[in-house]
Amino acid sequence: MNINKKLIYKTLLTIVGVIILAVGGLMAYLMIPSGFQSRQAEGPKVLTELLEMAQESQPFNPDPYISSTYRPGDPLYEPLLYIQRHRQGKAEELLQPLVEQGNADAMYWLAQITYDDSYYSGGPAAKLFQKSAELGNPYAALRLDSNNRECQMFMSGYCDQKWGKLGRKLLQERAEKGDKKAEYYLLQYDEDSSEEVHKELERLITENAKNHYYQPLMRLIKNYKDRMYLTFFNRREAISAEENNYISELAYLPVNNNFPPAMTNIVFFNREFYKKPYLLKVVKQSMMINTEPFLCIRYYTEVDNTDRDHIIDSAACATASDQLESRDDHLRRFNYILKENGLKPLSKLEINNAHNRAQEIINNMTPVIYIDEMNPRP
Repeated sequence: MNINKKLIYKTLLTIVGVIILAVGGLMAYLMIPSGFQSRQAEGPKVLTELLEMAQESQPFNPDPYISSTYRPGDPLYEPLLYIQRHRQGKAEELLQPLVEQGNADAMYWLAQITYDDSYYSGGPAAKLFQKSAELGNPYAALRLDSNNRECQMFMSGYCDQKWGKLGRKLLQERAEKGDKKAEYYLLQYDEDSSEEVHKELERLITENAKNHYYQPLMRLIKNYKDRMYLTFFNRREAISAEENNYISELAYLPVNNNFPPAMTNIVFFNREFYKKPYLLKVVKQSMMINTEPFLCIRYYTEVDNTDRDHIIDSAACATASDQLESRDDHLRRFNYILKENGLKPLSKLEINNAHNRAQEIINNMTPVIYIDEMNPRP
């Protein structure tokens, strides 16, 4: 049997060449930034209009519900408040009559809080998403897109590309009518990685902020902090002090307009940037508009724990949240942090004072609904 060595060598060289080209292409992808990535790498300093808006904002907007997805009196305000308070049973109880009345948004939310309850809950939830989508809710349609990971995990028999197409079509229709929120989420499906797309993203984040919808801004800030859109090797670089200062400055805008996630996720962790009087104002405001007591508990017990009165305030907001959520997790966490930081447990008198203050907090609260269809988890 004759072996054609030249053919073998030629084949091997071809394979090696293909491998080299593939590796070279991969390295180029990992190292050479797209226009979108290059703009992202410039950092938050490019958000000049948003930074000006942040500088001009004052604590706090007199309308406590200015950034709330729904206001008191809206049929969905109370059900979503129960979702934020992790009281799903009560939320379902309030959503069901609205679903029966044909409320497409209520259908979305009832499906959202039940789709992963059990092995058998995916089907009924998917049908609610379908009905909501058919009534014109784009966010319900997108939940059934075949590319949606949670749909594949919990409602796999109902996932289809047609729902993704319908969702984008409905977003387009809303965007054409001036809905900036819909226009922003429609842009997320643009696969163009040019600098112009990032600039359009910046524009839409700014327009939504003018409407006091701050979730897009929060997403962009997270991407800056996580280095999400940078090239692979550049993601390892820590965020610079300058960029962190810009992020802290940007946070004034949502915080001063009563948006709870910005208070918890940015102000507390970047607290070195802010002056103490402002931090104390933010902590007190967060107690009034947000049932999640993370900021109140952590700040008073870990940062500003020399004033015993602050410790009592911390216990009060933990107690208030536990009462509203029908559990005792927050107070147990408070007691654990006290012990971890070497602080004295509350005396009987202090416990009594904390309970009285907790009732005052509950009586005076103006809770903000910060979840929405594209950010549905408390």
